[in-house]
Amino acid sequence: MQDNELIRSILKGNSERYDDIVERYQAGLYRTAFYYTQNVEDARDITQEIFIKAYNNLSGFKQASKFSTWLYRITVNHCLDWCRKKKPLLEDNICFDHLCDEEGSAEELFIRQEIASEVQAAVSSLPAIYSTVLILYYFEDFSPQQIADITDTPKRTVETRLFRGRNLLKDKLHPIVSGGECHDLLSKLGQLA
Repeated sequence: MQDNELIRSILKGNSERYDDIVERYQAGLYRTAFYYTQNVEDARDITQEIFIKAYNNLSGFKQASKFSTWLYRITVNHCLDWCRKKKPLLEDNICFDHLCDEEGSAEELFIRQEIASEVQAAVSSLPAIYSTVLILYYFEDFSPQQIADITDTPKRTVETRLFRGRNLLKDKLHPIVSGGECHDLLSKLGQLA
């Protein structure tokens, strides 16, 4: 069932259909929240808050636009608000299983997790205008036009921020990338290197 059909059904009183929306978008919203918070628990809490907020405001969704755009706009705004209110702390035991292959030795997985940690720290340390477009483009696979719609920013501005954000990120990651160990992981993370 398409998003707009689900929304119409939910608005007609079939609230149990919202579970389909949650299932469809939970992983992506969690990933986005995690890149902002770099904390598993905070990302889970934010994801839950976003779904509650979206459900409570579902009647305000204009079905002329894509639901995913509307939902990710709520997500980005909520994450930016969170960042303004609370400076995230990195945990030593962050789970990066979604970034690592199941193959490889324990040492290789450890190295990949360390590199993933560095990449995430570098992305989150960028100014929000750059980290937001990088997260949405590289980790959530949105096009520049979709990011423009989500952030209510002109497409050319998004493209400029992607270009500048990539350069800032490359500068931050240069000491790691120059060793060559993380080429595969960085390719997996959107070919940032």
